[in-house]
Amino acid sequence: VMSASFQLSVITPEKMLLDTDVGFLVAPGSEGSFGVLSGHAPLVTVLKAGELSVGWGERPDRYAISDGYAEVLPDRVTILVERAAAKTDIDSHKTEADLEEALKKLQVLSSTDAAVPFWTKRRDYAKACLEVYRKKE
Repeated sequence: VMSASFQLSVITPEKMLLDTDVGFLVAPGSEGSFGVLSGHAPLVTVLKAGELSVGWGERPDRYAISDGYAEVLPDRVTILVERAAAKTDIDSHKTEADLEEALKKLQVLSSTDAAVPFWTKRRDYAKACLEVYRKKE
């Protein structure tokens, strides 16, 4: 009998953000969003910055994540990202300032500058945070 839930771990270098049983998740894959239910075929995939929604039904918990990786197994999913935040923990003013700073830096740097990937990641994560923060529910 397949269980209706699976173990989800969301891990950043600083902390284990989530380690819990969930019924489903929807994650921002590099090729587009994808959903996972219990019993999913194994896969390892690249994630882009965006919204991770997890839960059991009507009202998912929403998280903003930076780019990273997901390992999907039938009974557990491990998400490894540099940064992640629960919707309820996002500071919109700080995030808007981060986004503005990143956009300014990217305007003045030449495309070959070694700092471009850093500021691109900062921009994308800030955008993901704001997108999640502004979701109505």
